[in-house]
Amino acid sequence: MKMLMVAYDAACDDEVLEILAECDAPGFTRWKRVSGRGRRSDPRMDDSVWPGYNNVLLAAVEDGPQLEDVREALSRLHQRLGGKGLKVFSWPAETLI
Repeated sequence: MKMLMVAYDAACDDEVLEILAECDAPGFTRWKRVSGRGRRSDPRMDDSVWPGYNNVLLAAVEDGPQLEDVREALSRLHQRLGGKGLKVFSWPAETLI
C-alpha cells in the first residue's frame, strides 16, 4: 500500500475527488485552504500579495492496478493544467490499527 499526498489548486477539488472515486479509492483526509510555494510555481499565500490557495489530501491506495489507475488519472489532470497546480508524492504505508 502507498500513502499518496496530493497538493493541488483548490479550484481542482471536485476533479481530484472524482478521480479517487472513479479509481475505487474513495477514502481520504483533506486539508483545505493551505498556503505554500513550489519550486516552479508562484507562492499561493491566500493574501492580497500572493492570492490563491491549495488543498492537500492524503489517500491510502493499494499497490497494483488501483495505484496505477490513480497515478495515470492524476497525471492526465496535471497535463491538462499545463504542468502546474498539482503535485503528488507517495511513500510506503501499512495499516497499524
